[in-house]
Amino acid sequence: MRIPRLYLDTPLHSGATLPLPEERLNYLKNVLRLRDGFSVRVFNGRDEEASATLHLDRRQGHLTVGEVVHRSVESPLHIHLLQALGKGEKMDWVIQKAVELGVHRLTPLSTGRSVVELSDERAERRQQRYRDIAISACEQSGRNTLPRIDPIHSLAEALDATEAELRWILHPATTPPPSMPAARPRSAAILIGPEGGFSAAEVTQAAAAGFIPVTFGPRILRTETAPIVALTILQQRFGDFAAPE
Repeated sequence: MRIPRLYLDTPLHSGATLPLPEERLNYLKNVLRLRDGFSVRVFNGRDEEASATLHLDRRQGHLTVGEVVHRSVESPLHIHLLQALGKGEKMDWVIQKAVELGVHRLTPLSTGRSVVELSDERAERRQQRYRDIAISACEQSGRNTLPRIDPIHSLAEALDATEAELRWILHPATTPPPSMPAARPRSAAILIGPEGGFSAAEVTQAAAAGFIPVTFGPRILRTETAPIVALTILQQRFGDFAAPE
């Protein structure tokens, strides 16, 4: 049986006793069906993880922490994904897969052709949902560092907050393949539009902020497919999918 991994936002110390929050306790008991004495792995999102033993009674539970180790599986290429909001559960799926593929920062975007409009209260709830999805993806994929999940930004706000060396905006009207820099960048940003794509003005706005229009092949990719392809290409060329030099 695979040992479950659990995120807890707390310092980890060998021999410490950690009470389990209600939602974590419910997950271990009623979803994973674990019993008293089972072993789990815990991590705190800061490259620390530890073995732990589960202790349960009728209504409460806690963990006894074993040996704490520092272990990072983070890519040497820091990738910032700027993703326009999509309909339905598309954004949930993108966040899950982007975290598995090693993205370091994710900024949800509201653009001119976005079909999703949220009030401030709903936007806050949506950000928390996105963070929960990222935590779950870290638990599943073995990451010990939580990626940064930003609040929903306008395109102008997101462009102003981007500091990456290599910047791509995916745009299907672009004819040449993406150009690769001669020197290996330490950071990259990928800008993905909504179902209706970016307007010409938005592409111009992004280009003024240093984003290079690129496309991948002759077929138009869906808004939820494009980031997965782009992340894979960047990790293969500059990240930890690449063979050691």
